[in-house]
Amino acid sequence: MKNLINYQFKLVATLLALTIVFISNKAYCQEEKKDINLSIQYQKIMNQHSLINISAKFKDENGFNPCAKQKFDVYKVTITEDESAEAQEEKIGEAITNDEGKVKFAIPYKITTPSVSFIVRLENSKLFEDSEESIEALDAGIEATIEEVDSVFYIKARLFLPDNQPLAAQSLEVGLQRLFGNLKIGEEDSYETDEEGYISVPIDEGLTGIDGKLTFRIALVESDEYGTIIANVTSDKGEKIEDESTFDQRTMLSPPNKTPLFLWIFPNIILVSIWGILVFLTLNLFKIYKSNKTKKS
Repeated sequence: MKNLINYQFKLVATLLALTIVFISNKAYCQEEKKDINLSIQYQKIMNQHSLINISAKFKDENGFNPCAKQKFDVYKVTITEDESAEAQEEKIGEAITNDEGKVKFAIPYKITTPSVSFIVRLENSKLFEDSEESIEALDAGIEATIEEVDSVFYIKARLFLPDNQPLAAQSLEVGLQRLFGNLKIGEEDSYETDEEGYISVPIDEGLTGIDGKLTFRIALVESDEYGTIIANVTSDKGEKIEDESTFDQRTMLSPPNKTPLFLWIFPNIILVSIWGILVFLTLNLFKIYKSNKTKKS
């Protein structure tokens, strides 16, 4: 009887200890969740789509690191028109960050309105604390054309609201799209719109493009009121690039199926010669061996 009581006491003590350890580990894990630095930006590309650029990172003893492979929920926020004027949230999608802790969320076209407001949330993560960031931007647009004045070509762009009202005193950046970035056009880093919302920037001479085509980028960048708005305009007034590539010719830098002929011929001649010498020596050795065997017999 005494042994049974001791056994029960030990069993209860063991279960109690395991429970305490489990609770402690759970609490410890919860305390280990890290705070994140969440940043979001609204971006509109004319005649294409609107985006929310999401960037998340956390800080540890080694500095800032990206929050990779984390799922963020995106909500649209609307204000009711009744007396309560309460904000209503509607989930419109999810986005998972890449290895750099970044992701671009494409906003469905039907959601774009004169005033956009969104919330991005990280919820129920095993590694990070719940976090959210909101963004609000007024809708605006950019239209751009290429015009010729006195034999000089200009980029003419206009910034305006949905009701066609011009936006003055806003800084627009103008650049030529290249493979690794944008080449600045003109002498200024940005150009301020006039009272009618216009800017006019001369196009430098000697700009080159494939078949003479140039694509210019006009952008309102990270405005507090309107976010980032980008418009592209194409011109065929550039200088044509001459294709001097030898990729499809038989050169040292060509693909394997375009190997230069001399690299096919001479190595094979050398290989055939070496094998011919080896075969000749082998036959002679065989003849010498056969001749010696005949003499002995």
